[in-house]
Parts: sequence; C-alpha cells; structure tokens
Amino acid sequence: MPLKKISLLFWLSCTLCGAAVADTVLVKVGSGQVTEQQLEKAMNAAPFASQFPAMDERDQAYLRGDMLMRLARSEALYQEAVALGKTETQAYKQEMSNFRTSLLAQRYLTHLRDQISVPGKLESQLKGDLKNNTDALAAARASYIAQQFKALKEKRIAELKQQARIKTYFERLDKNAKADTVLAEATGYTIRYADLVPPQSGANADPQQIKNRVNEWLELMVLARAAVAEGINVEEQMADYGHYLSTKMLLAKQEQQWIPDDKTLLDYFRKHPNIGYVPERRQIGQLVAASKEQAEALRQRILAGESLFKLAAEYSIDPYGREHAGDMGWLQEGSGFDAVEQALKKLPDNQVSDVIQTPKGWHLVMIVDRKPAEHKEFAAIKDRIKQALIAEKMAAYLEQVMTKYPLDWQIQDHI
Repeated sequence: MPLKKISLLFWLSCTLCGAAVADTVLVKVGSGQVTEQQLEKAMNAAPFASQFPAMDERDQAYLRGDMLMRLARSEALYQEAVALGKTETQAYKQEMSNFRTSLLAQRYLTHLRDQISVPGKLESQLKGDLKNNTDALAAARASYIAQQFKALKEKRIAELKQQARIKTYFERLDKNAKADTVLAEATGYTIRYADLVPPQSGANADPQQIKNRVNEWLELMVLARAAVAEGINVEEQMADYGHYLSTKMLLAKQEQQWIPDDKTLLDYFRKHPNIGYVPERRQIGQLVAASKEQAEALRQRILAGESLFKLAAEYSIDPYGREHAGDMGWLQEGSGFDAVEQALKKLPDNQVSDVIQTPKGWHLVMIVDRKPAEHKEFAAIKDRIKQALIAEKMAAYLEQVMTKYPLDWQIQDHI
C-alpha cells in the first residue's frame, strides 16, 4: 500500500468523525469497490461500536484499518462467487426470493405498528394515574400499542387474504401428494408440495407441519405484497444479503473440498497433536497497587489475615479488578503479563504472591482454584480441529482470491 503508516493511521482515526459521511471510494477491488459509507455502516454494526468513542486514537485507527481490510476481502470473495456462477444457481435465487418476501413482510408490519399512537385523552389519564412516573408511563404506552397492534395486524392480514382470493387444498396431502401437487393458490401465487418438501430430501413430512408452513407463507406473501403497494423499498438490504449469501455459498463449497470426510480431520489431528492441548485454567484474585511501597504494605495486611478481595475493592487501581473486588474470573495459563505468569507457575493455591511489577502497576495475585491442563481426544474437539483446518486453508485461499482481484487504494487521495 503506497502510504506511510503514520499517514494511514491519521486518516483512519480522523475520517468519518462527522454525522454525514461522503460516499467516497476508499479502495477499488477488482471491478468493485469499498466506500466510506460502507465502512461507516460496518463500524456501527460491529460488537465494539458502543466502546469505540472512548478508545484512544491508535486503537480506533487499528480497528478502522482492520474493518476496511475485511470489507475489501469480502468484496473480492463476492466477485469470485459471481465469477463462479453462485448467483445463477436455483438455490441462490430461491433463498433470495424467500428473504425478500420475509423482509418485505417484516417491514410492512413495522409500518403498521408505526401508525399506532396513544390517544391524547388516554395519555392524559395515564399521566394522572401514574403521577408522571416515567418508567411506568413508558410501560403503559408500550402495552397499549402492543394490544392495538395485535388487533390491527390480525384484521389487516384477514383483509389481505380475502383480497388475494386464497384457496387451500390440504385434502391433497392425504392422497399421496407429489412434487407438483398444488397445495394453495392466490392471485399470481402458487404453492406446490415441492416448494415445502424438496424431492431430494427423501423425508416423510408431517401433514400438519406442511399445513402450518403453507399458512405461514401465505401470510408472508400477502404482507409482502402490501409492502410493495405501500412503496416500501428493500433493495439496499437485498444487495447486502445477496453479497453475504453468494460468499457463504462459495466458502461452503470450498470447505467441502478441503474437508470431504472425517478422515481428513483425523489426519490433521495426528499431524497437529497439540491442538488437543487445553492449558491450565486458574481462578485468579488480583490487587494492583499504585506503588511498590503500597503493594508491600497491603501484602503484609493480607498475610496478617485480611482479605485480598476486600482490599482490592478499596485500593486496586485496575478498574475491572476494583469493580469486581479483585475477582478476575477464570484465566487461561499464558494469558497474563510474563512476570505475572512466572509468579503463578510456582504459587500454591490460596497464598498471596510476592509483589510483581508490570506496566499496569504493582500486582498481588492469588490462585483461588485451578483446572489442570489436559489433552482432549479427537471426538471431543472435532469442531475445533475443523475450524483450525479451515483457518489454515482459508489464509492461502484468500491470498489466491486477492491476487485475482487486486486492491487499488484510494485513501492517499483524501489525506
């Protein structure tokens, strides 16, 4: 990438700070691209979104850069999926059709709910009865809207079904139904037996379950049509889902090629026996002091009989440790600072350690309980082996795909 690292960090930490984000291209990927709006959307949906504003500039820059690379790889995989015809398969088209119907139905129900409000007279009565108790008033409003919505939903679905002139033929389920047996009809819509029970499944479907599924799909269908009539647009969500689905199908096919059977997993396990190793886990108590002198003094108090946990709640400078009264939970061997890990290796249970210095402060630690290290057998960690093998194969596969759809960074044009 033709940018100095510091410039990239500066841009990644400073861009997207405003409420409005321009749809500027950040990187071209083959014939596609990733824009600022796509990055903003992904960042807002990330698990760390609520903590992001409180992070320092360098951590923010790292997360933005990592997310941008993820989006670029995702775009390359999508183009590979399209090139291999994944979006032309019947399975893809059927799933997209089903998703569109469900999404439109959901959006229409949201549209119905948004039409409901608490009448002014009832609002005044509630405020008087509840003495302006904010929480109770919000609960009362929500209860009223939920009751009204349920009635409105049932009424509207009944009207839509009548307008669609729905006919069902459930009696045909008792007559050895075949793939092309029609189970329901509506204006411009037909449900056949094969739509619910694929011929290749070979399953003996329960007639009642089929009836329930037919009724569910008829309901979704009339709601989806009502959404279209209201002008509800779901094209952006459909594009996102199509991107996801085609990539998912591409990777599923690759995984089948990488892992055709359990023998492949067993061979991998034999070549990598340490994958079954589970390190020792320890339940740790910890107090972090601001100075060596304070830590030594607190250690003497613990040796004299005071509780490390009570002292941690009062004196620890580690925010998590102070909030949880020194209880750090179960931690895996090797997950802490080297100095702390070295002390823990020779520390007997329920004894306070010597004072340990780390960049975070002066530590006193104690092992409350421990679970010994162990080696798990193949059957117990089959899923872990599968994920490890996929991760190994995926790295090489991604490199191959990224070569076919090279990145052309545009960031330097916006610094």
